[in-house]
Amino acid sequence: MPLTIRDVAKRAMVSVGSVSNVLNNRDSVKPSVRAKVEKAIEDLGYHPNRRAQLLARKPNPVLSFVLSNRELYDPFHSRILEGVSKYCEDSGFFVLFSKLHYAASETVGRLQLPAAVRTNGMSECVLLAGVNYPNLIEALEQQNIPHILFANNLVSPAPMGVSDQVLFDDVAAARNATRYLIELGHEAIWYIGDTALPWFERRYQGYLAAMREAKLKPRAQTAAISDDRFVNGFRWASSIVKAKQPLTAIFAATDEVAYGCWECLQQLSIGVPDQVSLIGFDDQRGPYKGLGLTTVRVEAETIGIEMAKMAIEKIRSTEKQQPQVVVPTVLMKRGTCQPPPDNPGRVPVSPRDAR
Repeated sequence: MPLTIRDVAKRAMVSVGSVSNVLNNRDSVKPSVRAKVEKAIEDLGYHPNRRAQLLARKPNPVLSFVLSNRELYDPFHSRILEGVSKYCEDSGFFVLFSKLHYAASETVGRLQLPAAVRTNGMSECVLLAGVNYPNLIEALEQQNIPHILFANNLVSPAPMGVSDQVLFDDVAAARNATRYLIELGHEAIWYIGDTALPWFERRYQGYLAAMREAKLKPRAQTAAISDDRFVNGFRWASSIVKAKQPLTAIFAATDEVAYGCWECLQQLSIGVPDQVSLIGFDDQRGPYKGLGLTTVRVEAETIGIEMAKMAIEKIRSTEKQQPQVVVPTVLMKRGTCQPPPDNPGRVPVSPRDAR
């Protein structure tokens, strides 16, 4: 049986109300009583029920948004935070922002959680964005800290269930994008993306499914050359052209890779989409004005809204776990795709340009 506030009260030889006052940081608690309760909590290894604490708090409860292993200026996760903030403002909740850098190899007991997360009663639920690992999830669960996960960027060797998480379907989105190129008449379609990253691996699996469904030969560059995705796209595209590989279309794992490919093709005087069609993923703003990149739009702000909505429902509900929410994606058909040229399969490139 899980420990309760009554067990703490019995151990400290004080009333249940006194324990509640300590857990909620009431100023009226005598130092001697606080010391007894804190020692009992430590001796028992008790972790308070955050949902119960909420009922005793004053108005304007708080959610903690934790950005793990990502920089503040990451555009995708910034849009998730915008969605969280918008929904919380409309719902009367405050949002505390924290950054967290940790390794997958860090033991659960040594993980240093942000103050907004580890301080009892400060926040009712934690929203996890960025790149996360199972050890953080385990640490939160051990301390009975409610949390909602953006699941696409969870790096885990095994599935971790489908509750308390919001995500979009990488595989289906990639499959639909590749099908669009096939429907236009393309056959020599390349996937470009670093499959060492699980989200790019899932997109590769979606690409493979569409190619196999159409009985077409898969073609891919999947090993990272650089930490810079734009550079990866540029070099990967250059290597394909230099090797005179069949090529009429590219499905890039992310817009940054797509823009790198586009820059390379432009420098080689290869027309997009006249000679090579191009699709990206994420729908981020790029360097090219006028001709828009065909891409998979991921509604990051909607992901944030759904995370905040789920967290508030989790706080208010008697249900311990909330069902998974899948946010739909949209293929934005813009100016970088068209049917293949009359001589599909090879892009004419002079030896001078193949560098």
